[in-house]
Amino acid sequence: MKVLFSIVLFLFVTVFPGWAQNKDPHNLMRWNTFDINKLSTKFSNTNLLCAGTNQPTIFPAYPPSMEYPTGSGLNYGGAVSFVVGGKRQADAGGKNPHNWAYFDSGMEEGPAWIWDPHHFESYPELVNGDRTPMSDDPESWPASWPATYPNYTYLSMDDVQNLNPTENVNLPSIPILLDSASGWPGAGPNGRQLADQESFSIDHTVNYVAEKEPGQTERWLNIQTITRGLAWKFPKYEDMIFWIFVVRNMGEQIDSCLIGIYNNYQFVADFEPFGGFGTGGEGADDMLFWDAKRQLAYGTDFNGHELDTRGNDLPAYKIAWGGTVVLKTPHHTGVSRFDAFDGLKLFSTPDENGIFERQLYWYNLLNVNDPDDPNGDGIDEGPYVNAWEDNALNNYKYGYPYNIMASGPFAMQPGEIDTLIVATVFGQSKEDLLSNVDNAIALYKLNFKVPKPPPQAKVQAIAGDGQVTLRWGTDSESDPLFEGYRIYRSDDNGATWGKNYATDENGTPIAPIPLEQFDLDDAYSGVSDRNPLFYFGSNTGFSAIQKTDDQGRIYYEWVDHTVVNNYTYRYWVASYSHGDSLVEPLETPAANDPSLTDDNTVEVIPAAALAVNQLDKIRVVPNPYKVNAEWESEVGERKIAFTGLPAQCTIRIYNVAGEMVTRIKHTNGSSYEYWNVHNSQDQEIAPGLYFYHVDGGTLGEKTGKFVIIL
Repeated sequence: MKVLFSIVLFLFVTVFPGWAQNKDPHNLMRWNTFDINKLSTKFSNTNLLCAGTNQPTIFPAYPPSMEYPTGSGLNYGGAVSFVVGGKRQADAGGKNPHNWAYFDSGMEEGPAWIWDPHHFESYPELVNGDRTPMSDDPESWPASWPATYPNYTYLSMDDVQNLNPTENVNLPSIPILLDSASGWPGAGPNGRQLADQESFSIDHTVNYVAEKEPGQTERWLNIQTITRGLAWKFPKYEDMIFWIFVVRNMGEQIDSCLIGIYNNYQFVADFEPFGGFGTGGEGADDMLFWDAKRQLAYGTDFNGHELDTRGNDLPAYKIAWGGTVVLKTPHHTGVSRFDAFDGLKLFSTPDENGIFERQLYWYNLLNVNDPDDPNGDGIDEGPYVNAWEDNALNNYKYGYPYNIMASGPFAMQPGEIDTLIVATVFGQSKEDLLSNVDNAIALYKLNFKVPKPPPQAKVQAIAGDGQVTLRWGTDSESDPLFEGYRIYRSDDNGATWGKNYATDENGTPIAPIPLEQFDLDDAYSGVSDRNPLFYFGSNTGFSAIQKTDDQGRIYYEWVDHTVVNNYTYRYWVASYSHGDSLVEPLETPAANDPSLTDDNTVEVIPAAALAVNQLDKIRVVPNPYKVNAEWESEVGERKIAFTGLPAQCTIRIYNVAGEMVTRIKHTNGSSYEYWNVHNSQDQEIAPGLYFYHVDGGTLGEKTGKFVIIL
């Protein structure tokens, strides 16, 4: 029964008044970011879990795109997306005389027209502002949550253009349950929030470039998806994000239905400026593995050579491994179709992917007549899969190892609800990845019940001259299993935590070694019996760091004297427990956003005191300056610092010929000023000897020299 809802039309024209005139398929598309653990990605409310290298009109796409570790600038996601295909029974005959199958996905990549626009669209009731709703971002939530899941969709392009939705009056009214504490529609029982960070979106199919028969309008499968992402800070699960796709058949029976996930990982993704297929770099030399037991498709770089975000050689051990593990499928059939295909080959070939929906369905979802599947079981064996394990390098055809994992085919009945659950998982080595995948599988089997470490410390940082002081309270000690504190420092925005790491038997860094550790003087010391990488401490007690404020409250203070002025440091004070017979030892993870207050991670820049009486302490740091100094963390970044400055002054820089290179007005009130090593015409200067003159007004003048080495 087709009904024109006045309320739906009202929502469309009031929330998006230009929508009726503008048929842009992205008008309800929104993005947000998972960023609380070691794996970060921007995702859409149209079932696209990352969008990396192949966006035809956007550079550099949508970073972070499966960035691992968070803050490293190394992205691995080309595109990961929900996919579904099948045949609408109601379209048999005149509406679809060739009985073509439909193929719908959230993919957005490449110049191929079938992959350009998204095939899902959010309901306007869920769109408020410019971001997909997330549990820790209340401003992204709608003004009020709908009481029930919508029971209407759009069946054709004519319906979309005429704002003519179809309601299925036979569908039950399913309530959207909210967490009693936060008001968030959580993934747990009774709407309880399960993860530290969750996303929530509801979409319906709408394919703006769908194939159509002569004389007919575009059509698509009549389904609705309820999509959730879940991420935890807990160290055991910090390398993964879980994705739940609940699929509702909103109309007639769908025959030969397959539901799955499309994966395009690149090691490292080629929208980095120094590599990739498009720039003649290293982006097209990846390898693919299939682990049938784990239901896991994963990969890494083929030859262990890439370039980092600064254009330097990236050591092989820093190139991540990553993939997607399928945890639950419709009808509990597991992955019954696995199609691996190389993006460097031509479209529309029997063993590759087609440019039309029916070909994508036939070749990639159903995976029939594929020479890479010689036994015809729907699971590809080669040449792109597991070649490295057999050392058959001469037969290995590397490129972009795209793949689709799907469940089916089956008949999806009217009103049927099916669920697909996957996790995107990363690790620093094959062993690390597989261990993390096993942790993801175990957490799923535990119904996402995650043990908790002690409450995090609330840390403050005080910058000094050549030192940083950390202070925190005793909040963590409310946990009966609390044991101590570990202090970590990062010089690269949290990508790594110090220079020293505990390693596995292959030398792969696994766990950072803290700068300092303090623990209770009790029965717990040395290495944990349950985890050989977990060190309880040496019964130091807290007397060395314990202080008392003027109200008699205990707090802790630790001073780092090993810092360099004007360098950005990040500190993480981890609280940890000793565990018991049921719970293993746990440590509070670092926060990814150190700007937030009342958490255990802070960012600070030590600096010399302001010059208030004289200018004798003015220095150039580093001197001599060398390109790609350690403190330059971004691509192409060049900077040196003038330190020990007064609150306001003028800095003039001259070459050896006495010509002024540039003039810098220092007015920010700090004791330092950065210079980007460019002249007044914004050109990078030549190497050599330079002189500076600082005019401090009433404080006098200071001159000096420095060397630039390029």
